[in-house]
Amino acid sequence: MDNEQLYLHIRVVLGIILGLGITKLLSGITLLIEKPTRYRWSWLHMSWVVWVLLSIVTFWWWEAGLTQVRHWTFGTYLFIIAYASLYYVLATFLFPGDVGEHGSYEGYLMHRRGAFFGLIAAITLIDLVDTAIKGNSRWHLLGEAYAIHAVLMLLIALIGWRAKDPRVQVLLAGIALLYLVGYYVIQYVLAA
Repeated sequence: MDNEQLYLHIRVVLGIILGLGITKLLSGITLLIEKPTRYRWSWLHMSWVVWVLLSIVTFWWWEAGLTQVRHWTFGTYLFIIAYASLYYVLATFLFPGDVGEHGSYEGYLMHRRGAFFGLIAAITLIDLVDTAIKGNSRWHLLGEAYAIHAVLMLLIALIGWRAKDPRVQVLLAGIALLYLVGYYVIQYVLAA
């Protein structure tokens, strides 16, 4: 099988995994709309929901760069699939099947913030490897904004993991979301 056929095969699997993540987020948002008193909407939770949704969409878009990979191995394939799976896990943390004694999605998120922010840190670090797989031209294409993104998200993950104050958590979610939206505007609107 040549590289183009392999990439098409991998793209299908990526689409399934990332589609499940998007479905999880959209289903959760629908539950919040259908039963607002049962699931209690919050700025903290919804900011991270929007951030993860935009991050999945961004990841899916940037994985088109995998066409630049000259030689696929089973290990590279597993790495890319594991990387995409982390986004699904992140979506599941935002809309778990049962919030139990936490009373709300925000309560659950605050209680499980170590795992949630650990996933954000892992995704950020794994993205560095993913970019390296795509080759040197990818590093140059992304430029300084990519380095800023990596440092910012690792700082947010570290502070978020430690911070118990919901106001700090809302601030971190807001910073992450504003940065991501700002990046979109600069990259896709102003540069177009």
